[in-house]
Amino acid sequence: MALAGIALLGNGLKAVVTSTVLVGEAQFAAFLAIPVEHVATLMEAIVAGMVIALAAIPLLLQRFHARALAMAACVVAILSFGGFALVDRLQPSAWQREIATFATLTVGAGAVACLAPAAQALVLTWPTAAGRTTLTTLWTGAAPGGFLVAPQLVKYALPAAGLAGYFAAFAVLPLALLALLLALGLTLRAPPAAGANDAALPTRVLFAFIAVVVGFEVWSTLGSVTRYLAPATLAALLALAVLAAWLGRAVRALPAPGAMVGSAYLLLAALFVVNIATTGFFEAAYLTQRFHDEAFVADRSTIAAAAQIAGTFAAGLLAHRWPAAQRLLLQGFATITFVGLAAYVPYPWFDARTFFLWTPAVTGFGSAGLTVLVCLAVLPAGARVPMLAALPSIAIMLGTEFGLEALQLLFAIATLPGTAYATGYATLFATQAAIVLAVPWLLATAFRRGAAEGARSDA
Repeated sequence: MALAGIALLGNGLKAVVTSTVLVGEAQFAAFLAIPVEHVATLMEAIVAGMVIALAAIPLLLQRFHARALAMAACVVAILSFGGFALVDRLQPSAWQREIATFATLTVGAGAVACLAPAAQALVLTWPTAAGRTTLTTLWTGAAPGGFLVAPQLVKYALPAAGLAGYFAAFAVLPLALLALLLALGLTLRAPPAAGANDAALPTRVLFAFIAVVVGFEVWSTLGSVTRYLAPATLAALLALAVLAAWLGRAVRALPAPGAMVGSAYLLLAALFVVNIATTGFFEAAYLTQRFHDEAFVADRSTIAAAAQIAGTFAAGLLAHRWPAAQRLLLQGFATITFVGLAAYVPYPWFDARTFFLWTPAVTGFGSAGLTVLVCLAVLPAGARVPMLAALPSIAIMLGTEFGLEALQLLFAIATLPGTAYATGYATLFATQAAIVLAVPWLLATAFRRGAAEGARSDA
């Protein structure tokens, strides 16, 4: 089935591409023949490219069909990864190689990031609710699946194939996806256009949103490269505040959305909050600092990714079996996520490898289940406003990126001179758990608002 392959590749490619660099910066730097610190900057550029590309997707989806966008993204990814493989074969000078690496991988990563929301929007074209549930579950599970596979690819496939062969394969995967998209076009039904009451967002709001995302990426990059109190970073923060005020003013000028669409925005806010708290970076960094070996930390990440896949399919199965229990399931998986995050808080005060190994599995199981359930809850509104189907991808990516930057800043404050690192990490872990406490309230508000406004519209 073409849509199943599109759902898997559309979201899985993004995870594999980013994880290729993330799982081993030193090893990747050796393959690239560039300094390790430049690979860290490359990772910043890749993430920024992905986030900015995702920010532009709502604007594009209101003007173009999701299939056309996905096909264009596939072509760009093929050219980018194929170009990188060619550069590796040609063996240019060091500075030419570095420029080509930054350009091709950043653009290619942005292209595969666009595939995730486009694939999610295409899920809406399936005519039955059961089929959309299955496809959404596959789409959600593809990301942790990619994170599970990537370390093995870096460990075994990358040394065997070399950079050129490895990224040539990355060019083949978007080519396969492009073939599936062409096949889908033979039977695809177009999604309904947004109606007057469906709260399709005006261009000024979408441009303001893109500007805020770009401003945030500039500020976070400057903060990482220099320091957060540097004059240039503070100037970027001021510019970001101005852009955020512009976005807020544009949003306040919008008419109130309908019950279904308004509830969808609250559900997406809950997904954004969950991803702020569940970055998975800081607890792994703490264990590394505590001198736990690299293999242990890698095993921990593998178990967490496997638990995410299990949570995804468990939530999808439960939603398919008991669709009327959607609200209860959402609150249940939110509770599991909180329990997993709360289990990080005592990390600094005892050393229990088994406990360290399994606590991220609880968090991953809960957050992945919550993700697929939010996506399923947003689908009915997305059928009326196709742009909404792309927003879960954006909420996930922006939440993760914002969480990394905000929590890193919090950690810097919590570990000022004279403060023990254990206390700083405990503060950080407690904050992560506290952030997730907002999720049950957002979910309850979304369902309460939808029910109240739905009752008024029926009257």
